[in-house]
Amino acid sequence: MNPPPHSEPLTILVLEDSPLIGSRLARMLRPMKEVELLASAREPRAALLAALILLPDVVILGLHAHGESGPSTLRELARMRRRAVVVVLSNCAVPPMREAYMQAGATYFFDKTMEFDALRATLLRLAAEKKALQQAGLENAVA
Repeated sequence: MNPPPHSEPLTILVLEDSPLIGSRLARMLRPMKEVELLASAREPRAALLAALILLPDVVILGLHAHGESGPSTLRELARMRRRAVVVVLSNCAVPPMREAYMQAGATYFFDKTMEFDALRATLLRLAAEKKALQQAGLENAVA
């Protein structure tokens, strides 16, 4: 009997300029054996460089209500050779903001203060989907 194929965890890159939220994200992600936190960045340019080098499955893009770097960072992430799932995490989660980011290419959009549980559940679901695809021999597909 052959052992089951080894599955790689869902890889995550975090861009969050708030040390408090960045720390909260790290505390949530580190105990999750299904995911691997590749890197955290506080500046968009550093995150984009890390994304180019590390090719994460998921990029968590933290936004402030009036942050100007969010849309341009999202556009740059969309141009990457291996497109990551982009999760926008904002402290201004009003419907027009959600709609604008989803139309601009975000895969998911969560409120920083109210939806950490939904973020965690989404990451676990994505990790399970990646594992199932790896076991089926389709390693590079993550929805």
